[in-house]
Amino acid sequence: MDKVDNLAEIKAKALDDRKVNLQHNLNKGTAKERILSILDEGSFIEIGAMYEKNGGGIIAGHGTINGRLAFICSHDYTVNGGAINKRNGEKICRIMDMAVEMGAPLIQMYDSIGANISEGLDVIETYGKILKRNAKLSGVIPHIAVIAGPVKGLDSLSAGMSDFVFVVEENADMSLNSEKKMTEREGRYITKEELSSVDMCLNSGTAQIRVTNETELSEKVRKLVTYMPSNNKGIVPQDDECYDLNDINPSLNDMVNGGEIKVEDIMNHIVDNDSLIEINKNFESNTITALSKINGLTIGLIGIKGNEDENININTCEKISRFVKICDNFSIPMVNIVNSKGFVVNLSEEKQGLSLMGSKLMSAIGMSDVGKVSLIVGDAIGASYLAFASKEFAYDFVYAWPSARISAGNPIETIKRDFADVITNSEMPRKEEEKIINDKLNEYLDPYKAAYAGFVDDVIVPGETKARLFAVLDMLQTKMVLKYPKKHGSHLI
Repeated sequence: MDKVDNLAEIKAKALDDRKVNLQHNLNKGTAKERILSILDEGSFIEIGAMYEKNGGGIIAGHGTINGRLAFICSHDYTVNGGAINKRNGEKICRIMDMAVEMGAPLIQMYDSIGANISEGLDVIETYGKILKRNAKLSGVIPHIAVIAGPVKGLDSLSAGMSDFVFVVEENADMSLNSEKKMTEREGRYITKEELSSVDMCLNSGTAQIRVTNETELSEKVRKLVTYMPSNNKGIVPQDDECYDLNDINPSLNDMVNGGEIKVEDIMNHIVDNDSLIEINKNFESNTITALSKINGLTIGLIGIKGNEDENININTCEKISRFVKICDNFSIPMVNIVNSKGFVVNLSEEKQGLSLMGSKLMSAIGMSDVGKVSLIVGDAIGASYLAFASKEFAYDFVYAWPSARISAGNPIETIKRDFADVITNSEMPRKEEEKIINDKLNEYLDPYKAAYAGFVDDVIVPGETKARLFAVLDMLQTKMVLKYPKKHGSHLI
């Protein structure tokens, strides 16, 4: 046997057909198959392919996605259940270091029974090395985690430190504690559905994006990577321009002329076709956070859905804060679509720290220095106006639709205060109060008054929104901000 044939035989022995078939029977690809499905065809270069002494269980390397360099590592469940040990942990650390040094995105695919605890503190220290790198690369390169099987214990912490967590509906199983431990502590049987199912991960905000199977996974991961710069010093990608950018959109005009204003519909009308990637869709549904494209330019979209009452709660603050920090880390300009009466009036929320979470929201927005544009389509009342539409606070441009309702506080209470003497001195105070409110409410909410005062840059024709937004977003790509020297703010998120 010549040396080339001998090499082929050695590599062939690394594959266990029985375990590969078992993986396929579970509708799961092997580690290598998953990697190859995400990277460009023929681009994968494996690193440490022939590690001995427990070096298996992790496949790692680099390749390209749409021609751009990317690093990737995947647990190999066919080798000791993909368990982490000191040796294969070195592979993970090496690929993380290389990704940072080369300034390229990192994709980590999780499918593992956990740590090889027989190694004792050695394996715990290995996790320490991994988690340290998780923390250091955060905000430097885009970091994507894929939950394609069981992810328990310290692996779940590592995955949760990434920018985006995908969960594969058929097989994802992610939690810090096991069902056994939780059952013992709770004194009743705890099911996977309660603790670590896909729905649980999405509803809690632990994971951001659901995919139904591994075919959809590869498509969406590739798409997301193309939206991100390679690193925090890179240029935000821009695709081909739209042919219909300057077309008037009559559907948006119809919303103002008696139709229902739905933030999600507005988003779909102002972004490029099939470009919306919603982030944390299942976590606090009164708010939409999404990456998308306007005329080929990657943007971060934040939509505050309106309702009859105030709608900014603790989860809203958490969801938006996290998204803002990701956009700011990678210089992705942001667009707010605002329709909110303000923070919720709820005792339970106050007891759980609404003020603290509200301050974290304001801190995240206030510290961000990317281009930010606000579009007020409905209510912008009090604190919601300040958080999502104030130029003095954070925003470079503020536009409003004719349907906007802008006020420093509850307009009805303001009218009652301003006309208190007239109301109390009338023969029928209640009827007088109703009459004055009906007569004055639109005046107190008038978006043109805010525009005349300079708080709103322009009241725009809804059908021209896409073109107007792109014009300022394009200009804001060269925005520069001088910062005070500091390590970080006090409101950590």
